[in-house]
Amino acid sequence: MNEELISSAISFLKDPNVQSSPLTKKIEFLESKGLNQAEIEEAMKRANEGQSQSQSHGQSQPSQSSQSSQSSQSSQSNQLSNAPLDYYNVPPQVPDRSWKDYFIMATATAGVTYGLYQVVSKYLVPSIIPAKQSSIDEDKYRINEEFIKIDKVLEVLEEDQNQIKSQNEEKCKELDIVIDNVNDFLSKYNKDKLKFDDDLKLMKLEIDNLKNSVEKNMNLTKENIKDELQDISEELTSLKNLIRARSSELKDSARKVPPVSSIPSALEILKKAKSGSSTPESQPTGSATSAETKPTTVDNVTAAGIPEWQTKHKEAEGIPSWQAKDKPENGIPSWQTNASDDKVAKSIANVGVPSWQLNASSSSS
Repeated sequence: MNEELISSAISFLKDPNVQSSPLTKKIEFLESKGLNQAEIEEAMKRANEGQSQSQSHGQSQPSQSSQSSQSSQSSQSNQLSNAPLDYYNVPPQVPDRSWKDYFIMATATAGVTYGLYQVVSKYLVPSIIPAKQSSIDEDKYRINEEFIKIDKVLEVLEEDQNQIKSQNEEKCKELDIVIDNVNDFLSKYNKDKLKFDDDLKLMKLEIDNLKNSVEKNMNLTKENIKDELQDISEELTSLKNLIRARSSELKDSARKVPPVSSIPSALEILKKAKSGSSTPESQPTGSATSAETKPTTVDNVTAAGIPEWQTKHKEAEGIPSWQAKDKPENGIPSWQTNASDDKVAKSIANVGVPSWQLNASSSSS
């Protein structure tokens, strides 16, 4: 135990101002100062012993007879101080009543009395004392008036309800008509939509078929055009080569055929074969100076030479002078060349060859 705290607690308990205060407050104060229960009991015990000693010292001055009694009392006080102390809480003081308390009490009393009066006057008194006939008649009259008012209100409500019902029926009919129209429109719309979808699918299929057919026709026409162009180009080249060959034949000198007398007989050929000679030694060269001409070749086209006797024979047949004048240098009549050109142009127009392609083919040739 802490002696300093105990001594300070003893001095606190011996203070005359503190002695008049209740015990619980003393204990609470000592606990707030940090004393435990044992230290508080020890401090209170020592404080009580000091008070008893001071009282015994004050009473020793009177007569000696009182000393014996004082000694006995001191011994009893020592025995009591040695015994454990029991602490009891002091009852709280009764609070002072103010005017607010009286006002609240008066208000509560008035409310309770008024409630009791109402209960007694409305429930107990009518059940005990029967009402008067006049009051009964008045109540009956009031009740009848209320019933009349209620009947009027019910009639008004019934009329309003009938009007509302008729209006609702008309609105329901209009709504039914509108719903029927909407259903008809939706059904028609669905049919039109299905028809439109079918038409759209058919159009799509037709477009696809047309596309495929156009592509196929384009490919076929391209191939046909290529083949026909090749044929036309080949024909044109052959015509050009033929024209060149004819023109070269006319420009060449006239070829002469040897006479019949210069041809050896079969006997001479046999004799020469037997004698070992391949050709006769002496051949007439006077009028047979012109031998057979070799065929001319122009652009891989070979044209045989026309003998002079054949041309003279044709002249002897009698060609008119006007026809000979109109005859071109290349030997082909103009009408024939024009007819061939017209034929080629018609075939090209029927095939449908573009102009740029014709220009390209002509430039390549």
